[in-house]
Order: sequence, then structure tokens, then C-alpha cells
Amino acid sequence: MTTSSDILNASILIVDDRRVNVELIRAMLSAAGYTSVTSTVDPLEVCDLHRANRYDLILLDLMMPKMDGFQVMEGLRLIESEMEQDAESRLESGGCLPVLVITAQPEQKERALRAGAKGFITKPFDRLKVLTHIHDVLEIKLLQKELQQFISGLDATLSERTASQNGTEELFDQLAGNLPQIFWIWDIHDKTFRYVNPAWEKMTGRRIARSDTPEKFLEAVHPEDRQRVIHEAAALPHGGVDHDYRLLLPDNTIRWVHSRTFPIKDSNGVYRVVGMMEDITLRREAGPRPPQLAHYDALTNLPNRILFDESLQKIIKQAEINHRIISLLFIGIDNFKNINDTLGHALGDELLRQFSHRLSECLRITDMVARLGGDEFGCILVTPDGSGDAGMVASKIREVLRQPFTLQGHEITVTASIGISIYPSDSVDADTLVKNGDAAMYRSKSAGRDTYRFFTAEMNVRAIEKLEKENALREALDRNEFVLHYQPKVELSMGRITGVEALIRWKRPGYGFVAPAEFIPDLEQTGLINRVGAWVIDSACRQIAEWRRAGAGEIPVSVNVSGRQFLQSTLNEDVIRATQENDVHPELLEFELQTERALRENSIDSDLLELELTESSLMMHARKTTGILKRLKILGVQISIDDFGTGYSSLAYVKRFPIDVLKIDRSFIMEITTNSADAAITTAIIDMAHSLNVRVVAEGVETVEQLDFLRERGCDEIQGYYFARPLPPDKIFELLSGSNRLLKPAQSINV
Repeated sequence: MTTSSDILNASILIVDDRRVNVELIRAMLSAAGYTSVTSTVDPLEVCDLHRANRYDLILLDLMMPKMDGFQVMEGLRLIESEMEQDAESRLESGGCLPVLVITAQPEQKERALRAGAKGFITKPFDRLKVLTHIHDVLEIKLLQKELQQFISGLDATLSERTASQNGTEELFDQLAGNLPQIFWIWDIHDKTFRYVNPAWEKMTGRRIARSDTPEKFLEAVHPEDRQRVIHEAAALPHGGVDHDYRLLLPDNTIRWVHSRTFPIKDSNGVYRVVGMMEDITLRREAGPRPPQLAHYDALTNLPNRILFDESLQKIIKQAEINHRIISLLFIGIDNFKNINDTLGHALGDELLRQFSHRLSECLRITDMVARLGGDEFGCILVTPDGSGDAGMVASKIREVLRQPFTLQGHEITVTASIGISIYPSDSVDADTLVKNGDAAMYRSKSAGRDTYRFFTAEMNVRAIEKLEKENALREALDRNEFVLHYQPKVELSMGRITGVEALIRWKRPGYGFVAPAEFIPDLEQTGLINRVGAWVIDSACRQIAEWRRAGAGEIPVSVNVSGRQFLQSTLNEDVIRATQENDVHPELLEFELQTERALRENSIDSDLLELELTESSLMMHARKTTGILKRLKILGVQISIDDFGTGYSSLAYVKRFPIDVLKIDRSFIMEITTNSADAAITTAIIDMAHSLNVRVVAEGVETVEQLDFLRERGCDEIQGYYFARPLPPDKIFELLSGSNRLLKPAQSINV
């Protein structure tokens, strides 16, 4: 019988023209324990490789240059036909292609199945789904070989029976009759059952004789599933079927069954179909279980200590060859014993399940997470160089734990202590790495818990500094340590201030003002950017209202928006709330039910607020981006693309977005008068933006030569140290109170 070891030793070929995808899938398979994995990035090699090696499974990308996946499958079908010329090969092939296609395009899936693929893997990859699907297909493939080899010996007996019954039939009846699964043989030409073992009657309470037709079988199928079973049965002459459906028993109870069928072919085609049917009712009721129980934890469905240790040994060997860095994270839930003692073991187990799920979400698909025992978990991360990923993942784990767990009405917040060891700097030996990481975890617990520690002293220093900064950032908003400074934007034709850009500053106690570049990445990494970003929008709207009340008039303010804040769709809510609370009128039909009187009496036009989004964040999810921008435009806010020219979009594509302003990145302005390429790019951006009725702002203008160049090319506005540095609100008010808001060069120096 097929075992887990047989499946893990199955031969697999990965075919994808993108090497990063090949490495990603190979890492997944290796971490799961598969030992015979080959790959190629050249689709032209596939047929020759399969002819030489006869792979059990081929993972095939559909969209490739030179030769797409469908052409590859045509070639594989010819090879399968060649293999079927001899009886032994015919029995092993089963008439089906050993292919799982890889695709991100739903419309290609049906065509791939018609072309003979066994199924598909959808991009982006879901690790558990991918591994489960591969396991199931391989199990069916290996069972198919096993069954068809078994039937080859029996089929002659069934076809050549004599009156004497020479004893072989008796042997067959004993073997098939003792199978716990339902086993049957169907004759394609006669459309009758040649054999049904006693397990059918035992399960269903119904009997099928050897001469019965399909109608007898369909009587036991649940009425809601009959049409689907009939439809799938029509495919039997063309290949195997693998599906789940329900049987309705005479006492009206329902049993779920998993049915697998395998075609038997001769030179004239399929003439018999062999099937096995297994009762999976308990499995369906209990939910999905991982395929290799010996290597997986029964409570969390994660790999267990055995698979973790085996995988680490293999990954170290690969890292020696590929010169990769391996980071081990050992994670212990703080004070878990108290939770068990207080709430009981049942809720403690539920906490472990939920904890394992959150832990898995923190990792990449190429990483591995395992339950090592009790409340301890382990992660294996592989990176090209450096150990930064380990610290980032540790911070991410600590962040996701800040949301409480709900356990039967109880809200529980837990923390974790994390220890990190690095290959090869800490050790090249798996056991020593594990010991070092474990020691680092207990050092974390000794340091007060809810923290992480590296095994080496040097990394510890950096980790502690990073942790201190993250902890300070968490408290900075509540302690009012963030402030906004504002940099004027100047109209080139008149030198008039047209608005200001809000720029966040962190006044950290003991450090003074911290540059945004030193803390914005930490806000992004920890997820604090959403909360801080909402504060920036709210503060900017409040400042608009304060300047108006002070007599400075209506001052447009632009605010930088994080890609994460934008794509998580909290931006709309932040803008709506901020504009309404600070009397900024959104003019939006969806909000007619809001307090119209307050908006009407204290209205500030929404077009005074401008949201700046980077080019890359806009282009990352173009379809979703378009919808969010349209909703924001309904609010009446202005939209600008910041740092334009540094990403991978084009103005032809940008015209799909409701954009009001393009801001040319300062990297082009810096050498605009000395670098012909920068000059040409800037000129092209200005001309094309104007053709789309989009205003252009140049950032980082510092010299009169840059100013003259931009004025000659028709740039609308500039921003930079040539006119003013970022200033606190009171200094901006002084500038705005001047005659006609005209700004002279370097005026801010004297302010």
C-alpha cells in the first residue's frame, strides 16, 4: 500500500521560466520533506526530461516564452502515448498527464483541465493548499499504479473464467472482499458492473449484482448530488475521476464518500474502469487534516519537532551550496501556564490553535513554522544575506499578538519571548543552532518577556536599539511627540504661495527632532503607520481650520499617504472623519445623512486637502487603486502622485486615475541643468502632464538655475529650499499674512 514515505520520495519536476518561482516552490517542497525534486526554467527541456525520468508529477507554469504550458502538455501527451505501447507502461500511465498547472488566470483553468492536467495551483501561492493538493495528486497517482498493476493480474482471470473455477477467482474474492473500502469494476462496453465487493452493501444497505446498471448505483446517491455524479461519470472513458459526494442510506442518514476511479486500457482504448470508495464522513465533520500525520502536530496542523529537525538539516545542506543565511526563531508564549490553570486546558488548546494561525500569517510562503511542543514554536527563514529579516519577523509577531484572542467569550492578550540564532555565524551545526536559539529565547524571558534576543552580542545591541525605538514610537502619539511642519509650494509665474505640504517630525525626548527617514520605515513595519497617518490627516484639517479662523484665509494642505494605509482602505474613513470633525465639507452624496447643518455653517471646502501617494503604491494594485481614488474624488479632495518618475508607470497609464497633480521627484531636479537625461525626462513629464490637464510640481528646487529651467518649460509650481524649508505652523502663518502671499527666495532663513 502507498505510504507517506512513498509520496515524499515521488519524483517531481518544477517548470517555470521565472527562477524565483522555481526556488519558492522548491523551498516549500523541501520544507515539507519531499526528497526528489528537479526543476527547469526552459520549457523546451520538459519533454526530454520526462521521457528520461518519467516523473510522478510535473508542476507546469502556463505562461512562458518560447513554448507555453499548453504546448508542453501536447508534447507530454505524445510521450504518454509512446509509453502506452507496452503493457507495463500503459498500466502505470493511466491515460492521464501527471501535470498540475500553475496559473494566476482563472480563465485558463478550464482549458488546462481539458488539455489533460490533473488540476491547478493558483498564484499567489497558499502554502497549505499547494502542499495538500500536491500530496493528494501524488497519492492518487501512486494508488493508480498500485491498483492497475493489481488489476492486470486479476483481469485475465475475470475474462477467462471456466466452469471449473480454478481457484484464482476465489483468491480475488478473498482479497477484494476483505478490503474496508468499497471496490468495484465497471465494464465500459456492457455498461454493467463486473464486480462490487461486500463493503458496498455493508455501508449502504443496498446490493448491486454483477449485471446491474448504473441506475442501481444512483439510487444510493443523494438526490442533490446525482446530476453531478452522472456528469462526472460521463468522463470515465477519458480518464480517472476523483471526487466527494453523499450517499443517502435507507434510514435517511447521510454518509460522505471519496470516490476514485482508474481507467484500464488496451490497444483499443478504455474498456474497464476500476473504482474505490472510502467513507470520509468523520473526516468531513472533523474538518481538514494534514496529509502526513507522523510529521504534523495534531492540535495546530503545523509541522512537528520531527519535521522541523529534518527540514533544518536539509536546508543547511542547501544553504552550504547556495551560500544562504538561515535564521531560526524560537518562540515561547509568555505565562501560558497561568492561562491553562485559569481557563482550563480546552481554552489553552484553542489559544494555541489561534496563536499558530497568526504566526503562520507573519511568514512568507518559503518560510517554515512548526510547533516544537507545549507553548513553544520554531520558525526557519532563509535569506540571501544578512539577519535583518529575523528581527523584522520577530517585530511582526509581537505586533500581531497585540490584538486580543477571543476564547469562548474571554478576551485574552498574550505576549511572546523570541530567541534568534543565525547560520553560519552562530554555528553550522543544526543541533547547536537549535540550542543557541533556545538559549536566546530564555534570555528574552529573563529580560522581561515580550521581546526578542539574538544569540550574538553584536546583534543583540542592534536589536535592543530597534526595540527601544519601536516601543518609543508606540508611545509617541499618546505623548504628543509628533508634530507637523509645513513647506510652502510656490506658483512659478508670480512667486505666490499656493499651498503647503504637511511633513511629520518626531520630537523624541533625549534625541531632539528625528528625521522621517529614520522612523517612517519602523511605522510601516510595525503597522503603526495607519494610526499615525490618520493623525496626520486629522491634524492637517484642524490646521486648515485654525489658519482660517486666524484670518490667513483658505490654505490648501497636501498630506503624504502611506501605501499600506492606502491599500488597506482605511484612508477613506480617515479623510471622511477628519473633514467632518474639522468642518471640512466633503460634498459627497453617500454622506447626506451626516449633520448637514454643522457642515453648512462651518464648511471648509474638501479641495483644500490634497493627498499625495507615491507612484509605486498607486501602481501596485491598479484595479483596487482606481476604485479608492474615485471614492476620494467624490469627497472632493485633490489627488497627487508623489515622487513621479521613480516607479514603473507611464503617463498613458496614469490617465486612468483621477489625478490632479504630478510631483516630479527631486532626483531629477538635482542635476536638471547638468544632466541631459534628467532634463529630457523632466521636460517630457511636464508636456505630457499638461496634455492630460494635470498640474506639475517640481520638488527639491534649490538654485536659481533650476528655477529658470522649470519656468522656461512651463512647470506650474515648485517646492524646495530655494524658497523655504519646512516650518512650524506659526511661521507659516507669518508668511501667509504677508502681502498677496508672495514669497522671496530663501525668505525662510530670516523667519
